[in-house]
Amino acid sequence: MLPIEYRLRKKTDIDALFAKGRLVFDSLVTIKYRKTQLSTPRFAVVVGTKLSKRAVNRNKIRRRIRASIADHLNHLNGGYDIAIIAKPLALKAKYEVLRLSVSSSLKKTGVLKDPIKL
Repeated sequence: MLPIEYRLRKKTDIDALFAKGRLVFDSLVTIKYRKTQLSTPRFAVVVGTKLSKRAVNRNKIRRRIRASIADHLNHLNGGYDIAIIAKPLALKAKYEVLRLSVSSSLKKTGVLKDPIKL
């Protein structure tokens, strides 16, 4: 589970992120990010009902993405709001592949200092 200081929770912050943020694409996830003045990065994980109608499947992907973020907490640059949006291929992907996809996408944004090796 992500500590509370790493969570992006307010609707106004999320709306600002989606209005003014930049995009990074990958086969399993899309990342929308925006630079802020805060000392820690904040994350939101978005898994829509188009991905799966079953909440069990959506929550499974959400937990996996949050776990992969938690693995990188010591290697993150501060000052970003980040939304990680899951794509349909994430439903069938193994955890290690999803973790690698999130890691490489975070590296493209400049949030990740030095990624963890698998």
